Amino acid sequence: MHADNRVAAAHPAQRLFGFVGRYFLVIAFFALIALFSALKPDSFLTTNNFSGLFVNQIVVVYAAVGLIAPLIVGELDLSVGYLVGFGQALCVALMTLAGLPVVAAIVLTLAACLALGFVNALLVLKFEINSLIATLALGNVLYGIVLWFTGGTILFQNVPHAFLAISGGTLLGVPLPIWYGAALVAVVELVLQFLPVGRRMYAIGGNRRAALLTGIPVTGIIMAAFGASALLCGLGGIIIASRLGSAQPELGPSFLMPAFASAFLGATTIRPGRFNGLGTAVAVYTVAVIVAGLQQLGVPFWAENIVYGVALAGGVGLSRHLTRLREAQARRDQLKALKESRG
Repeated sequence: MHADNRVAAAHPAQRLFGFVGRYFLVIAFFALIALFSALKPDSFLTTNNFSGLFVNQIVVVYAAVGLIAPLIVGELDLSVGYLVGFGQALCVALMTLAGLPVVAAIVLTLAACLALGFVNALLVLKFEINSLIATLALGNVLYGIVLWFTGGTILFQNVPHAFLAISGGTLLGVPLPIWYGAALVAVVELVLQFLPVGRRMYAIGGNRRAALLTGIPVTGIIMAAFGASALLCGLGGIIIASRLGSAQPELGPSFLMPAFASAFLGATTIRPGRFNGLGTAVAVYTVAVIVAGLQQLGVPFWAENIVYGVALAGGVGLSRHLTRLREAQARRDQLKALKESRG
């Protein structure tokens, strides 16, 4: 009797603990906003600050959400930042230097980025080069190409107004880039949670050999993951080029660390132990709030690098720990089901 009461009383506490653990990063996001708003109400707690914060991080959302596709299937993609830089520079160059229309420049840019994603996959799958080495090598090649065709200078002359309008307008009072980011996260969550390809991606990342033996087209899905990553980075590059109205050759590499930090930190929330789109977006803005808040408190500029480094290390450690816990729970559930079936 008393034992039953103790178990029943423990259930609410266990549920609360599970809820806090699952949504800790979301809770931390709002707690940090409350903290910095209290410390700097005149500058942090303003519409302009939040609007700028959300819009400025949209490109990081694209790079980080794109990155989780290779991560889910067990690969790394260190070319994501360079692909963002390549996408924004190529799109602007096609319009300003080659004189192509806006639509043609965007289509060619996305096609080029998609092809580069397949090049990454080819290096990893066909030539069996470690994904870290292959993607880092391709990224540096792209960086050199961007410096070559831009001459190392900012391209800003004769950018069409139609291109600037892509990110310059609002819908229902909300800047268009925020709508783009919300649509991206919704589509990624739909694919990963409800479509067979999402379950197959997680299966490949969990055990590639077992996935192959069950008939999952491992090679095709890994190629698609690298292609999707590059395509989303290209989209992010187009969006930031539209916002800035220019192409900046040095821009791309700066997105690499934020993308990785957000992807791994995002795997600790919403669906702990698994890379997911919504958690990644939450992580992007949680880190951004920390950086923005510290800057407004007068912390030196170099603190941003420390924040991203700590976020990356913490995200990797926590996500791996949560993955082990999830796998251990799955084994316990299987053993329990086996015992019950035998009973």
